[in-house]
Amino acid sequence: SGESHILLERAAEQTERNIMGHNESGDVVVGMPSEKPLLILISHCREMKQQEAKLRIITLLLLLSCAALFVFTNCTGLTRVPMAPVSSPAYSAQQNLCPAGDQSTTSTPTTAPSTASPLRIALSSIVESNLTGRPYMNWTVEFGGDNGTYNSDSRAIVIPVTGHYFVYMRFLLHLCETVENGDLKNFRVKLQKWNEGYQQIVDLTEARDSGMCLEERSRTVFMGQLFDLLKGDHLKVLIYEGYELIHRSSFGAFWT
Repeated sequence: SGESHILLERAAEQTERNIMGHNESGDVVVGMPSEKPLLILISHCREMKQQEAKLRIITLLLLLSCAALFVFTNCTGLTRVPMAPVSSPAYSAQQNLCPAGDQSTTSTPTTAPSTASPLRIALSSIVESNLTGRPYMNWTVEFGGDNGTYNSDSRAIVIPVTGHYFVYMRFLLHLCETVENGDLKNFRVKLQKWNEGYQQIVDLTEARDSGMCLEERSRTVFMGQLFDLLKGDHLKVLIYEGYELIHRSSFGAFWT
């Protein structure tokens, strides 16, 4: 610094005067010892240099700390955004083009997609008189049946999505509805399915019962079972025998 340079110059001048020891008359003047001021000056310079080095180190540490704090703040402010699943229109279109009953080229999912509404439908019977042969039951919708899940022309529940469904039927039979005698009266019902993919009526299950009017006047037949059904399956109830015994009945299905 400027103060150090001034002190050095003064010390040099004093040392020079002490060493030379000449005055204007040419006599030699014995000077005072000059080692002590010089040592003090050198010590002072060393202390100043050490303080300057410490100051530089402290300044460098402060700059590094500020830089680290800046980087840490920016890094913690960043959030990782999860990637959304990519929907493939081509794959969806391919699934829509596949027939509902074709199982040779495409694999059938065992559960319904989450985007589809689960099937909840309940039907009650419309008992028609003077029917002969083996008729299919005619139904009226109690609840559900929207979006084409009930076909009144084919009298069938239409499965909207491939999956597992619980299907049930309940019949209240009046054994003395026609003639009050001791003859044995038989009742037989079948649950069938049809799909345009295989164009064939398939029996899923059936129930049988019989009774006499002298023993009991009415009887209830219930049947329920879990089925693995395909999209587009039509479920129908065929009364194989004893249609005239039916007083009330219900039919329904729901996705599990």
